[in-house]
This record gives sequence, structure tokens and C-alpha cells, in this order.
Amino acid sequence: MKNINNLNYIYWWLVICCSLVFIMVFIGGLTRLTESGLSIVEWNIFKGILPPLKDTDWIDLFEKYKKYPEFLLVNKNINLDQFKFIFWMEYIHRIWGRLIFLVFFIPLITFLIKKLIPKKFIKHFFIILSLIILQGFFGWYMVKSGLINKPDVSHYRLSLHLVTAFIIYGYLLFITFCIYDLKKNRKKIFTKNKNLRFVNLILICLIVVTVFSGGMVAGLDAGLTYNTFPFMGEKLIPIDIWYLEPKFLNFFENPVTVQFDHRVLGVTTLFLTIIFWICIMLNDLSLDIKKKATILLIVVFIQIIFGIATLLSYVSIPIAIMHQSGALILFSISIWTLKSLPFVSK
Repeated sequence: MKNINNLNYIYWWLVICCSLVFIMVFIGGLTRLTESGLSIVEWNIFKGILPPLKDTDWIDLFEKYKKYPEFLLVNKNINLDQFKFIFWMEYIHRIWGRLIFLVFFIPLITFLIKKLIPKKFIKHFFIILSLIILQGFFGWYMVKSGLINKPDVSHYRLSLHLVTAFIIYGYLLFITFCIYDLKKNRKKIFTKNKNLRFVNLILICLIVVTVFSGGMVAGLDAGLTYNTFPFMGEKLIPIDIWYLEPKFLNFFENPVTVQFDHRVLGVTTLFLTIIFWICIMLNDLSLDIKKKATILLIVVFIQIIFGIATLLSYVSIPIAIMHQSGALILFSISIWTLKSLPFVSK
């Protein structure tokens, strides 16, 4: 009974951490879409915890902001009240990151001292802790790229920051499912058929690659190049997809090509999910697994619809944030399905 209670504590702690990271991705998306990410031009881990409390504090922060490219080249006409809006967006984003670290770190140390964590999970928790700390540095590394010459963050760094958030979330979620199985004392199911698990893993990897591509689209504002679907302008493959030299650079620097790649990856994810669903239905598996595969298929269709709507709406903020959140939901369900599949014990 005591062991079950210990696992319950760990389970609910992980559920809270997963929820915080999920919300963080949502906040990060809003920060990017409202172009608020460059409003705080300093990175103070401790001093930056307190918000501006006096008018003089706001004026001081606004004056610092005025020295950087975003104000000088883009926002030179904004007033203090408009600055406050973008500041609060970025401030909440940074504070939420600190909150995630504390909510993960403090219970982790407490559980380790009390020896409540099963030994086989300890290394995984320290890997996650390292990723959370690294993510904080990635965030500043990203912001710093927009404070030098151009008022835009590097799309490479933005994509790296986004994908790292997904990896942290996915890692946490998988461990949460493992702890849940442990506390429910679920027995292992053995099978020699690894094909379904392999397809599921490929699907998860494809979702992560598509998310990285989505970060590239956001960083280059590539969502505004062609706002038609399924054609890009009058063609499926636009003429200006290869205008950069050398040719390979188009995949990373040409907004048209980056948007095209994201479309292809999205459609490929849809087709692979359909194949996975058919394989699940044709195999002698439990009704529970078949239900999860069906939910996965429904969510990927909804995600495709939100992606198209984002394009057609010229990247409307509410639709675009739903599209980004949909990617995280799809990612969650793909991990949930993987954890439910039969596996081969080592």
C-alpha cells in the first residue's frame, strides 16, 4: 500500500508537469504570433522574476527596448501602453519557464531524499531536468539572435526551441504513462510482432519533424507567402521554389519552399496515420487500442483542417494557435497509443 501511495505522488507530480509544459507551448505560440518575444532585451534569471512595479520601471524598460532593432525598424511608433502588452506576453512566457523548473526540481529532490522514486526512473528524471535547464538557455539564445541586426529571431533557433519543448513534454508524458502502468500493476504483454510499434515510432518522429518544419514556417513568416490550398498560387509546386542558389539552401532559407515542405510533411503524416489505423484494425488487438488509433486518426484530420484554415486566414492568431496546440495533442495521442501497444521485453 505504501508503495502505491508513493507512485501516486510521483504520478500526479508528473501530470502537473506535463500540464505546465503543455500550457507553456501554448503561451510560447501566442508570444510568437503577437510578436512579443523581443520586448525584454535582458536575461536576468533572478532579477527578472519581479515585474515592473512603478512608472519609472516601465519607462526604464521602454527606453532599453528603444535601443534595439525591433523598435528602430518595426515598432518605432508604438507607445508605452502598446509596449506593456508585448512585455507582459514575454514576461509570462519567461516566468512560466521558471515555474516549470521549480515544480519539477523541488519535488524531484524531495522524492530522491525520501527514496520514493523507483531506481530505474532516476536517470530519466535527471535527463529531463537537464533538458529543462538547456531549454532556458535555448530560449535566450533564440531571443539574442533578434537583438543584433535584424528584428527577427533566427528561424533555426526558434525551431530548435519549439522541438525541445515537444521533446521535454513527450519524455514527461511517456514516463507518466509508465508510472501509471506501474501503480496499476499492469502485466507485460509479449509478442514477436514489432511492425506496429515501429510504424508508431516512425509516426511520432514524423510529427516532431513536422513541428520543426512548422517552427521554420513561423520564423520565416512563410505562412504568408501562399494562402491558397491545395495549390500554391496556380500550381501545386510553385515556380519560385528553387530561386536560391545553391539549391539545397531553399529548404532552409526560402519561405516558399519551407511552406511547401511543411505541407508535404503534414500530408505525409496524414497518410502514415491512415496506414497505421488500417494496420491496427486488421490485427487482433484489444478494443482499447483500436479506439486510441481511431482517436489518433480523427485528430490528424482535424489538425490538417486547422493547418489549411491557418493558411486561408492569412495566419489568424486564434486559428494558428489552435493549429500549434493541435500538433501537441496529436503528439500526445501518438505516445498514448504507443504505450498501449504490445511490446517485446528486453
